[in-house]
Amino acid sequence: MSHLFYVMTMPGLETLAFSEVRAQIPDAELVKFARGIALFNTNATPDQLLELRTVEDVFFALAHVKGLGHGSDALRVLHSATLNADIASALRMWRRAHNGAPPETWRVISQKAGMHDFRRVDAGRAITNALERALPRAMRQVKDDSDMEIWLWLSGSELVIGVRLSDATMRHRDYKREHMPASLRPTIAAAMSRLSKPTDEDIVLDPLCGAGTLLVERGLMAPFDRVIGGDIQDEAVGMARRNARAAGVVATLRAWDARALPLDDASVTRILTNLPFGKKIGSHESNEELYCLLEQEFGRVLAPGGLMVSLTSEDRLWNAVLQNAGWKVTKKIVLVVLGLPASIFVTERAV
Repeated sequence: MSHLFYVMTMPGLETLAFSEVRAQIPDAELVKFARGIALFNTNATPDQLLELRTVEDVFFALAHVKGLGHGSDALRVLHSATLNADIASALRMWRRAHNGAPPETWRVISQKAGMHDFRRVDAGRAITNALERALPRAMRQVKDDSDMEIWLWLSGSELVIGVRLSDATMRHRDYKREHMPASLRPTIAAAMSRLSKPTDEDIVLDPLCGAGTLLVERGLMAPFDRVIGGDIQDEAVGMARRNARAAGVVATLRAWDARALPLDDASVTRILTNLPFGKKIGSHESNEELYCLLEQEFGRVLAPGGLMVSLTSEDRLWNAVLQNAGWKVTKKIVLVVLGLPASIFVTERAV
């Protein structure tokens, strides 16, 4: 039987995330894209959905309401939609996602955007009152650390209420035991890996590997020939080695300066890299010189027919550097990273 689910993503990655949903679950039928959300119908089981790598969280949808008013009458709609939701299926899905154990506690998390004649807390209270009637009496409502979370997402006139099937490991990953400042979110790294069009013959390079998230996510996504990475900081290389080992990904990692890579010309087929944003690390002024030097090295080591997928908040600077050097930008995705607008560039090697 088909049910309504939704996934939450980093804002800007909704389309890419749903492309992964369709690749893994061919019967998935898109219902709606919203900021940071892809809503769809599918016969999939929770364990299939929890294998997705480009999404932050997975939800069983209790209700989806469009055309919701902005006045206080909307609170009655929220209450009614929750009260009439398929709670039994939601609980069954939650148990399947959590090894069959029934939830003992629950809480409501509310998110609201747009102008309404009521507060976020009022919307949360409306569905809480309904859930107190609809959920099994044995389940207790708590303020924090509940077994089951029911999320309210309200944006303007559109409402989605869902039961969260995933936990923190979906977005943070078990393998990522060590972090660095400005460390890349695993879901973004997975999205960049998908954009690189993985093949079994890939020789993948991350010249600015940090804690190794990009290399690990690419290594877990699909077979490869080799994954290679390095960083100017010995501490980062050590972190990357330990994270890769925890993930079971065999990677070659070493300390180096990405402006002078110890690699042969045309020796890699894919470059995946998170460039310095010039905020926590470096500055815009230093990036103006750095980006030009990095582009020269990237162009030197990337083989003909290779692809580079790069992330930066220095959109205009990196675009100008790429264009001046003759790179072909085949795709650009604008997203939000650590509260900053950023862009993923998919580019083909300059001839």
